[in-house]
Amino acid sequence: MHEKSPALEFATEIAVTIAEPLVIGEIGGGIREIIPITGGTMRGPLLNGEVLPGGADWCLTRPDGVSEVWARYTLRTDDGVLISIVNAGTCRANAHGDFEGQTAPQFEVADGPYAFLREARFVGKLLTDAGGTLARVTLYRVPTL
Repeated sequence: MHEKSPALEFATEIAVTIAEPLVIGEIGGGIREIIPITGGTMRGPLLNGEVLPGGADWCLTRPDGVSEVWARYTLRTDDGVLISIVNAGTCRANAHGDFEGQTAPQFEVADGPYAFLREARFVGKLLTDAGGTLARVTLYRVPTL
């Protein structure tokens, strides 16, 4: 007998502003681009604050059209706590030219009110606009089973 699957819990939406990519080019296995992160915001029941400039997404677009995302950047909560995030996953262009995909973020944070982020598991839904200036990552906490 199967138990009912637990529901995901909305944690936050991170809106990341991005700059023109730096195209490294074909590296064997795909085209590498480094996409600078210039700022942004996060809003939700678990995390609120800003995305600090200085991070980047080291994106590899494979020959099959799937892009492997590996973005590392820094968040600052409204109460001043710094959080490092690595958001890794995959995405692909949809019919409108936007990129959609999934991520599995991991957090680094000091002891304190956000230490739970180190052990909790999250999944993310990624949507990047076709113009290439904004990426939205909606994060959901996976409940403990």
